Amino acid sequence: MRRNSRGARRLNQVLAVAGAAIAAGALAGVKFVDGWLQFLVICLLTLGTGLSAYSGRAFQKQAEGLPPQVLISHPHGDEPWAHWLAWRLRRSGYLTSTRPWATAEHQVPPPPEVAPDHELIIVSRMLDDMNHRPGQGPGLSRIARSRSRSALVLVTAHHNPPLTRWAGCEVLTLAGRSADDAAATVDARLHQAGAVPLPTYTAPHVVGEVEPRYPALGPLISNFDRRGASHFTARRRELALLREVLGTVNVTGDVRTCAIHGLSGIGKTRLALEYARRYEDLFDVIWRVEAAHAPTARASLLDLAHRLHTARDQPAGGTAHGDDRDPEQTLQQLLSHELPRTRALLIYDGAEDDSAIRQLLPDAGDGGQILITSVNPVWQRSAPRHRIALEAFTTEEAVAFLSDASGIDDKVELARIVDQLGRLPLALESAAASLRDDPDIEGYLRALEIRSRLAPSTRPEASRSGAPAWILSFKQAEEKDEVVGLLLRLCAFLAPQGIPGYFFEAAGGRTDLLPERLRVEVAHPARGRRIRETARNSSLLTGEAKLVMHAQVQAVIRKEMSVAEQTDHARAAVCLVNGWFPEDPDREGTWPQCVELLPHARAVLDHCRELGVVDENTSTLLQSMGEYFRVQSDRAEAERLLTEALAQREGLGGRRNSLVANTLVSLSQLKLLSAELLEARTFAEEALAIRAGIDGDRDPRTLESRMQLGRVLRELGDFEGASEAAEQTLLRLRRLHEPNPVKVADGLCDLGLVRWRQGRLTESVSLHREALHFLERTPGGSEPARRNPMAFVNQSLGLALLDSHDLEGAEQHLRTALDILERAGYAAGHPVVLSSSVHLGETLRQQAARFRGHRDRRSATARERSFPGEREAERLLAEAKHIFDEVLSAPHMNGDRDHPDRACALVRYSHLLHELGNSEAAMTEVTNAIGIYTGKYGAQHPYVAEARYRRALILKESGGLPQRWQDDLVTARKIYGRIHPADHPLIEQIEEELRDIP
Repeated sequence: MRRNSRGARRLNQVLAVAGAAIAAGALAGVKFVDGWLQFLVICLLTLGTGLSAYSGRAFQKQAEGLPPQVLISHPHGDEPWAHWLAWRLRRSGYLTSTRPWATAEHQVPPPPEVAPDHELIIVSRMLDDMNHRPGQGPGLSRIARSRSRSALVLVTAHHNPPLTRWAGCEVLTLAGRSADDAAATVDARLHQAGAVPLPTYTAPHVVGEVEPRYPALGPLISNFDRRGASHFTARRRELALLREVLGTVNVTGDVRTCAIHGLSGIGKTRLALEYARRYEDLFDVIWRVEAAHAPTARASLLDLAHRLHTARDQPAGGTAHGDDRDPEQTLQQLLSHELPRTRALLIYDGAEDDSAIRQLLPDAGDGGQILITSVNPVWQRSAPRHRIALEAFTTEEAVAFLSDASGIDDKVELARIVDQLGRLPLALESAAASLRDDPDIEGYLRALEIRSRLAPSTRPEASRSGAPAWILSFKQAEEKDEVVGLLLRLCAFLAPQGIPGYFFEAAGGRTDLLPERLRVEVAHPARGRRIRETARNSSLLTGEAKLVMHAQVQAVIRKEMSVAEQTDHARAAVCLVNGWFPEDPDREGTWPQCVELLPHARAVLDHCRELGVVDENTSTLLQSMGEYFRVQSDRAEAERLLTEALAQREGLGGRRNSLVANTLVSLSQLKLLSAELLEARTFAEEALAIRAGIDGDRDPRTLESRMQLGRVLRELGDFEGASEAAEQTLLRLRRLHEPNPVKVADGLCDLGLVRWRQGRLTESVSLHREALHFLERTPGGSEPARRNPMAFVNQSLGLALLDSHDLEGAEQHLRTALDILERAGYAAGHPVVLSSSVHLGETLRQQAARFRGHRDRRSATARERSFPGEREAERLLAEAKHIFDEVLSAPHMNGDRDHPDRACALVRYSHLLHELGNSEAAMTEVTNAIGIYTGKYGAQHPYVAEARYRRALILKESGGLPQRWQDDLVTARKIYGRIHPADHPLIEQIEEELRDIP
């Protein structure tokens, strides 16, 4: 109670004086009253003395302006709760401090060196870690307290039975409370203990601070369905071991990795997800990675990177911009920098072997945790120290599990079921579900015996003992509701984990993708909920927003069907997944849904291959997946999928059909990215021929094919062919009834690039300016669909101005392109950003050369280099050097060291090195570039000519032998002479250099 009245203080003072007098008289042998009554009076007055002293100290602190001191003691791992509580109390007017303690060394927190006014002790994590029973254990010591200190125990999770006393202290439960309610409850208890906070003292100290996130809200970013976590009644020993193995967060400073391995159906995923559910308040990120297939795992991690980027950069109440970063750099940034600094739990579920995911594990950092589930026990490299082997239940554990899950106490009869089914948790869960519905054990055993005789021959992934139980549960659910059986059959052809609940909800808006009977039923929301609830009650399907059906259960259900039924349901499943898979996976906003559906797309396509199902849905799904992996720079996976899509579409409708043309264009774009230009040209030419024959020359799809062909021809050095394709495309785009402004700008830019390559620089600049003005005056220029063209046009215009020797204009447009890309969310390592950066570095180098009057820096004296123009040149060269260093260290450049983009950067970097006086390194880099270009394009490509021309200039200016640089100039002249007229600027420059030959 608060003691702030004057009368109370006076009474305490009187009691203190009287108590002291009576106590002194008693010691002297004076008796004021007889017997025990004097003893009682002394005790009462002594209590008054204590209260007076306590009140005196409290009021002394208040008079001095000092708030009460609150110490928050917590086990290692409960830092999020301690930091949040300290912040809220400090804002309310308390002086707070936190103190962790090791539960392995002390059952209760040891006494602090300086006793605070009040102590709050968080114990939930300790109860989990030490496997304590809720309650006052017989061997649990009491918390040491002085008269001046009150202690209150806080628990942050529900316990059964509820915990009321612990170590001699009162317990307050924060579980289930909102942040404001939890803070107010703790504040009220401190008031009851006599605390008098001073907000005016402490509140100014938290102004401007960001409030720590309330831990009970769970992780900030997660793909973990908390509602789908079932009641965990087994594996308590393994869960405690897992907690012990992984240790604590933010204590050891390194990533803890543990591999859980065991037979299929043993409960590996369930254990990992229960760990995530139980300790979710410790993490800012909980992310489950479908690790059975490396490209899918990579896509899932890229989705996590996108979520982190959005959560970090999105302003309050605003909308996050697109994140079009280079996928390879994004992944490396996530694994090397972002996750090591994040309290994250990653679950790599269903990993096949060590080598498949080792490159996808994050670096060591500030205490993140990694769980790997696999049937493979060999994880020495990824988890060298910590591995947990899950075994089947013992008979006693299996009976106890079945009793707890079914609610039946007859252990003898339940043991008969265990003998029949075996001791795998997955089979026992199915039996428990049946017994909850009908507790007739004899009837269940008879039905189980019948199913055992009829059970199909099992595949390697199916349990021989569990199959009868699953079949029985499936048949019982189907007998209750035929539509439930249809739902379960459809789910058997999808991926086991993460089946989207919206597949089967009217609110999803795509019930037209479901089989007719199921579509009609789920169209009514109440009926749809009953169907899903009945399926979950069978234990064959679990989860809420994301449904789960174990792979073994799926295998048994599929095996129950005839081949014709399997084929029908495989067709229905691929129709469902294809209908939900985004049609435009190259658009960044669709990537999260692509990642969510990739495992299901892969699973249903595998079943279709096995059953020989090929239709428009399978080919379209392959096409969409290939487009997604092309955008994500996984070229090998993209080519595999697109090639299969092409074969299917050709088999369905022949080679000359529109769908085949779509796939051919996608393959051409992929080959162009890989610098496989001859194949890119073949695909583009065939696609154009097909579309022109089917749709006509003016159809937008035909124009798209022609535009793609023009781009390939430009890269091949066939500038006449590229010019013809670009002119025809632009002409027809302008004549469309409703021309697309972005497509028209693309056409203008394509033709402008061809004119630039042809040396018609004035015309090139004019076309690029027209494209820029066209985009600028068109409404919606800030939309994401317009940002890329704006940046690309500015970059291309900068190239034309650079060769026109308008260096200031070139710099302006190249910097504008980089600024647009940065505001659009492009990372520094994206190929588009790298290209603009390379040309900006070249522009700065040429500006520096102009400031220096093309003098040889090595022969200039210190006095000559000290005037302002020379200093400006030094600044420009330093900036250019910094740009090239960043470009050449980007993953895109280092990942494929033979890519033409790297050669382009090396050619220009070599000239910069020469300007900086390092001619030897310059010769090495330009020679490497020539080797890359020759290997990709052949020795007669114009890119080879440009590189040899640059090498000749470096050799000539550095005093090399005339014969060497003359050979390079003559070779470059021959290459250019085959494709350009004699008045081409590059040919004129080479001729001028050749006239200097002695």
